[in-house]
Amino acid sequence: MRIKDKNTLINNNYIFRYMLMIFGIFLCAIGINAFLTPSKLLSGGVAGISVILYQLFELNQGISTFLINIPIFIIGAKYLDKDFLIISFFNMFIFSFALAITQDLHRYIYLNDNIIQCIYGGLLNGCGMGLIFKSRACCGGLDIIAASFKKQFNIEMKNTFLTVNLFIVAVGGFFFGFKLALYTLVAMYIASYTMDIVKDSFNSQKSIIVVTDYDAEIADSIMTILGRGVTYLSAEGAYTHHKKKLLYCIVKTSEISKFKDLVYSIDDKSLVCINDVNEVRGGGFRGKFL
Repeated sequence: MRIKDKNTLINNNYIFRYMLMIFGIFLCAIGINAFLTPSKLLSGGVAGISVILYQLFELNQGISTFLINIPIFIIGAKYLDKDFLIISFFNMFIFSFALAITQDLHRYIYLNDNIIQCIYGGLLNGCGMGLIFKSRACCGGLDIIAASFKKQFNIEMKNTFLTVNLFIVAVGGFFFGFKLALYTLVAMYIASYTMDIVKDSFNSQKSIIVVTDYDAEIADSIMTILGRGVTYLSAEGAYTHHKKKLLYCIVKTSEISKFKDLVYSIDDKSLVCINDVNEVRGGGFRGKFL
């Protein structure tokens, strides 16, 4: 199956989309209750606040998560798509339910190692959030705030998560100790980094510049075989003053190997420069959701 088809499947197949969301929600809940909460490590956003309330007052995390989310959804209604908010609102109920039924999970998974707990708690939490965002939804809370900042100001979601969570870590450190606060930062960084990778999986591109004496032949092969557009860039060698055309092209990451084989089969002396691209929209590419 082509990568394009995988993205289309997620966006157009509602059954698969909701299954992916629910799976992501339960991954988050398991990461929080099986690994983070038992060692008094915090997760991000509203879930982190709920953990603090649970540790201090034994308030059910599902109930506190639901109550805190209500005003956040009201604010988010000003900036985000209605479809996104409606699905996220239902996800909030599912997430609250998942937190409630997995609250005692740590009794069956006993670990007395903060490093293991922060690594696996962060990984599960990040994977879960990434799958939820990939399904074009969220679970409310800080997700809504981060999505609003991304839509309005193009601020990367991982930056919003880390910044806001610093405050939550400071509060947690005050109540539970500085050492646990440092472990929490590690878990949050792992979660935010993992979330970004999962969220953008199957949707990464590279920009390529090719320096060759066979520009016409290579450009024609790229357009014919790979089906990708090519732009000519006029260039001049600083030493030789020899003028030539550079080829500029954007391809999916999965097409890089085929692209290089194609170029070097025509000109094995070509110079190929491959660069990371944050986002490509249009021209046969689907832009990132957030």
